[in-house]
Amino acid sequence: MRLSIKYKLFFILLLANALVYVVTFSVWYYNFNHGFIEYVSRIEERQVPALLKGLEKFYRENGSWDEIRNNNNVWSDLIAFSIESSTDPALIAARRLRNTRPVPGGFTPNDWYYSSEYSPARPYLRLLDENKKTVRFTPGAFLPEGTTFNPILIDGKTVGYLAVTSRQQLSEQGDLLFATQQQNEFFHLALILGLLSALIAFPAATFLTRPVRQMVDGARALTSGDYNSRIPVHGGDELSQLSEDFNTLAKTLQQNQHARQQWIADISHELRTPLAVLRGELEAVQDGIRPLNADTLDSLHQEVVHLNTLVNDLHELSLSDIGALIYKKDNIDLSEILEVCLGKYVRLGCAQLKVSLHIDSSQEDESLPMVGDPDRLLQLFDNLLQNSFRYTDKGGELQVTAREDGHHVLVEWIDSAPGVSDNDLNHLFDRLYRVEMSRTRAKGGSGLGLAICQNIVNAHNGTIAAGHSPLGGLRLTITFPRTMEQLD
Repeated sequence: MRLSIKYKLFFILLLANALVYVVTFSVWYYNFNHGFIEYVSRIEERQVPALLKGLEKFYRENGSWDEIRNNNNVWSDLIAFSIESSTDPALIAARRLRNTRPVPGGFTPNDWYYSSEYSPARPYLRLLDENKKTVRFTPGAFLPEGTTFNPILIDGKTVGYLAVTSRQQLSEQGDLLFATQQQNEFFHLALILGLLSALIAFPAATFLTRPVRQMVDGARALTSGDYNSRIPVHGGDELSQLSEDFNTLAKTLQQNQHARQQWIADISHELRTPLAVLRGELEAVQDGIRPLNADTLDSLHQEVVHLNTLVNDLHELSLSDIGALIYKKDNIDLSEILEVCLGKYVRLGCAQLKVSLHIDSSQEDESLPMVGDPDRLLQLFDNLLQNSFRYTDKGGELQVTAREDGHHVLVEWIDSAPGVSDNDLNHLFDRLYRVEMSRTRAKGGSGLGLAICQNIVNAHNGTIAAGHSPLGGLRLTITFPRTMEQLD
């Protein structure tokens, strides 16, 4: 049978209370026993002088111990009156009020205070004559090691001894009586405290496990696909923090679901457009509306190239997302990679823009050493060049600056108009996102170039950020760490 956390916590609280009760009772019982014996010892110390005076008075009046030896009642009465003389007068007065047949001093003949063998007010007593021979003794009296012999003096002459053996522990019968009484009292007390503990522990366990129950219900809702599920957050403890984290997870899953649905819709739309154009062109050729000439074939070829570019970009981006792109990082010179990439476009006659490269290095050969994958970095800068050439007005300008920045290498990519709005800057690296008006599908882009660039930069533990260019266009700032330790 599986127990819920609520009941486990409930039983833990009960067990903790039970342990506290047991330990408390054990300590109290131990201390009470020792305190009780100390109390007995203090009473005995008060009794002995009174008993000695009573015995001295008895011997002066009778001249011997014969009457005590022959009559046990004399011995008992002598002890009783001696105890009374050493007792608090208020106690005696109270006993006189309670007893139905009072005797002188307030004690009944069978008063437990002095007649019981287990009375705490009675030590073990033994009356000895001058030769230390026993005259009379109380039940249980003996002469072990440590017995105190108190001399009874008459006119400076020893006529006997009062042997006193203090109790070092309660007698077995007294222990049992005391233990039984305390166990009964503790049993009833434990029942009451246990009931109170249960009445407190169960609501407490229910209250403490309520956030857990809510998280369980919320997790089941997430499992069933309900990403709108949220749980209330109360307080500032660990469970509250866990509730906040759960809500953050639910929000993230909801956003991911929305992004996935949007991603599928965008891909479908992007693929449908070139396919629709191809279909329209081919149907026009089939129906004889459009002749199958070089212009028609060029148009069809452009749509196929656009479709192929889109599919390749999607494939490469998906590989980057799952970490399947291979990066072969080594010690490289970033300035050399930039020169190769920019020079290629100039040599191919694609430089409808004025392109400039500025390297700021502390090295004698003006190199910018770092650790990276040269092929992927060439792909990065190639995508950025295509983006600049595609979306920058002809006759414009592209400035590329690379410099050292402490333990990093900083690359600034600045082109001229047209620029982008503040809202567009926040979405430039979103997949399939295009800036309206100036950066449209008519420019031939797939909307994935900057997303691929961001993945390449992230794979090098770098950062890429977009801003407004002082030339009126787009400014991209890329930062790379220089060492392998920073990459790891």
